[in-house]
Amino acid sequence: MSRVELRLSPRSWRRLRQAVQVLALLAFLGIFVYSNAQRPVRFWADLFSRLDPLLMASASLAGRVLVAGGLLALVVVVVTLLFGRVWCGWLCPLGTLLEWLGPRRGRRRAGAPPEKLRVAKYLLLIAVLVAAVLGSQALISLDPITILNRTLTTAAWPALRHAVVQAEGFLYQFSVLWGPLDALHGAAIQPLFQEVQPVFTLGILTGLFFLGLVALNWWAERFWCRYLCPLGGFLGLLSKLSLVRRQVGDDCAQCARCTHQCPTGTIDPRDGYRSDPAECIVCFDCLTDCTREGIGFRWQLPRWRPARWRDYDPGRRQALAAAGGALAGVALLGIEPATRRDAATLIRPPGAGQVDFSALCIRCAACVRVCPTQGLQPSLFGGGLGDLLTPRLVPRLGYCSFNCNACGQVCPTGAIPPLSLEEKQAAVIGLARVDKDRCLPWAYDVPCIVCEEACPVADKAIALEEVQVAGDGGEVLTLQRPYVIKDLCIGCGICEYQCPMGGESAIRIYAPTFTAAFDGPPGT
Repeated sequence: MSRVELRLSPRSWRRLRQAVQVLALLAFLGIFVYSNAQRPVRFWADLFSRLDPLLMASASLAGRVLVAGGLLALVVVVVTLLFGRVWCGWLCPLGTLLEWLGPRRGRRRAGAPPEKLRVAKYLLLIAVLVAAVLGSQALISLDPITILNRTLTTAAWPALRHAVVQAEGFLYQFSVLWGPLDALHGAAIQPLFQEVQPVFTLGILTGLFFLGLVALNWWAERFWCRYLCPLGGFLGLLSKLSLVRRQVGDDCAQCARCTHQCPTGTIDPRDGYRSDPAECIVCFDCLTDCTREGIGFRWQLPRWRPARWRDYDPGRRQALAAAGGALAGVALLGIEPATRRDAATLIRPPGAGQVDFSALCIRCAACVRVCPTQGLQPSLFGGGLGDLLTPRLVPRLGYCSFNCNACGQVCPTGAIPPLSLEEKQAAVIGLARVDKDRCLPWAYDVPCIVCEEACPVADKAIALEEVQVAGDGGEVLTLQRPYVIKDLCIGCGICEYQCPMGGESAIRIYAPTFTAAFDGPPGT
């Protein structure tokens, strides 16, 4: 074994790792904050998703394509083959947050989970990849990058915006603060938070899921990383082949200090205080309190060999069971009624019908984040369990802005194609229908042409029929009643959003396949 080692002092390595963690998390948060409808810079907006090898592999397998830009994930693969699970210990933003938000090591509860539970992340990994091969991305929502991005998008950022706006409103009661508040609002608050308060139907559930992951730290440090993370399982398997590994030398005093320092609990006193490269996240915490320098991270060349298989690593039967479970799950999802006929209100982003959207969508919520009207929402059961957390347009909450194509610019897998603005403006995502039993001019003889005025299409997809009706006093009233011109409507939803009718809109957008029998112009 080569004696070439990593020569910095242990404390210097720890400080370096902590600095990289801070920079990586700041980069992730900075990209999240900076990327919005006004700045959908494709390379930066989806950088961390493209670095994630599990996301890129799953999307490529499910979509039967090589995802553009997915080769960037090879950087993480190569680093892992060289140095082990560096991504988990140094770069993963979710791992960093879970490390920081957990209790101090001396305050954790006794009674750690059984070691065999570590197999769960490998079984999840197998299930994710087998399902992807079968064209299903139902499990990819468990990837750490998608979890953190969804949490920030649907829960943390909307809550922060609401708190800031409420605080701003309170401070505006004091006239002496008006000048500074105006300056702060124009320079920071408005550019950061835009004008629309994001509201998401799954925001509370997403936030509670993240808090649950944090709470598990009180059972075992970095519980998610140890036992559940499928990306951690993927990188862990690669780490068994790594060229730099933690080694225990003859100078080891067997004092067990390193055992208490290890955040993943992989240092085993019964095995001479050695560790499993697949579980080690290369944090260097074990080196800091070592009194005799009995351990180190050393190159394995020229006598390299794969790390040995552990009792908690998946066996053949377990792997086959996970693959069989994924196969059965995908088969059951295939007989859902939703797969035979999509819900009438399941309206996808522009261009989604041009590709295999369900197979390519990784549920990362990048498109939801940049939607300027917040009309894009993560779906629950509207498209069935197989489409859980995929984006859908909810026009009553927000319309598809005619002059925006940001969702396609930030999608990391091409599930939403990067259409030009001209192509996007011609893309049909749905069709409008006037409900004559609720429309003010049709049902109540009340003048209203809001939908026609709001329609952004140049030739107006909503036309007006002029009719004369008798008023309550017997007088003759001239009304303009709206109807939809199917060949012009693109289903952007602004008419439904702007409709003044309380509750359900009097004009609604439906998926294109549900509009064949809709009413056309009167008299046709």
